[in-house]
Amino acid sequence: MSKKVLFVVYQSPVGSIWVNEAFRTAFGMYGEDVEPSILLMSEGVVALARECKPEKLGLLSVKMVQRYVKRYGTPVYAVGEDLDTYGVRDVDEGFSAQIIRKDELPELFRQHDYVIFM
Repeated sequence: MSKKVLFVVYQSPVGSIWVNEAFRTAFGMYGEDVEPSILLMSEGVVALARECKPEKLGLLSVKMVQRYVKRYGTPVYAVGEDLDTYGVRDVDEGFSAQIIRKDELPELFRQHDYVIFM
């Protein structure tokens, strides 16, 4: 039985590597017996904005991330209240992100064997 791992990123994609590293690590786990998921919360939700262009900072491009999310069916979650707080109104549909409320976080954490904050 595979293990479910949730990577939680709460730092901005600008000035930190954690959004990029969460996706890279998740995609690297598909060769193992692991089912990775990504949760973006706090400033991390900015990565879902359609106008976010991490490739301009030398990071993994959004289009490449979206291609792998689609190929592997990687679940991506975002906290709706944080999208509002950080003004992300145009969420890029290429992530197929599921918007959840903060009060749903404990249940999301319980659904995973490991929760890793990045």
